[in-house]
Amino acid sequence: MNLLLIFIGVFGAVVLGLLLWSAGSSAGMRKQVGSSSLSLSLTCKHVTNLSQIRQALDSKDFDYLAVRLDASKLRELEKERRQVVLKYLAGLKGDFERLLETAQIVASLSPEVEAKEEWKRFRLALRFRLNYQIARAKFTLASPTFPGLENLANIVSSLEIELEKVVTDISLAAMTPGESGSTQG
Repeated sequence: MNLLLIFIGVFGAVVLGLLLWSAGSSAGMRKQVGSSSLSLSLTCKHVTNLSQIRQALDSKDFDYLAVRLDASKLRELEKERRQVVLKYLAGLKGDFERLLETAQIVASLSPEVEAKEEWKRFRLALRFRLNYQIARAKFTLASPTFPGLENLANIVSSLEIELEKVVTDISLAAMTPGESGSTQG
C-alpha cells in the first residue's frame, strides 16, 4: 500500500510540474508574439543582397570559375551557392510574410477597406507563393536561373512600396482630421 501511495504522489508531482512548466511556456509565447507584433517594420532585408545573388548566379561567373577550378571544386562551389540562394529565398519569403501580415493589420485599422484591395492582396500572395515554390524547386534541382528569383524580389519590393504608400496616406489623413484623405493604395 505504501508503494502505491508513493507512486501516486510522484505521479501527481510530475503532472503538477508539467502543468506549471506549460503555463510558463505559453505566457512566454504570448509575450513574444505581442512584442513581435509591435516591432513590425516596412523595411525589407532582401534588397541589400540581391546584387550579390545576381552575380553568384550569372552564367559568365560560372564560366569564369569553370576555367580556373577543377570539376570537384566547381561542383562543391555550385552546391554552396545553391544553399546560399535557398537561404536567400527563405529570407525573401520571411520578408514577404512579414509585409503581408503588416498589410493585414493596416487594412484592419483602416477606415476604408475595399474588397478590391483585399482581392489584390490575395492574388499577390498567391502569385508569390506559387513563384516561390517554383523557384525553390528549380534551385533544389540544380537549375539555377536568376529571373525567377528577381521576379520574387520584385513582388516583395512592390508590396513594400505599396504598403509604405498606404501607411503614409493613413498618417496624413490622421494628421488632418478635418479633411477627407484617401487611404486607398
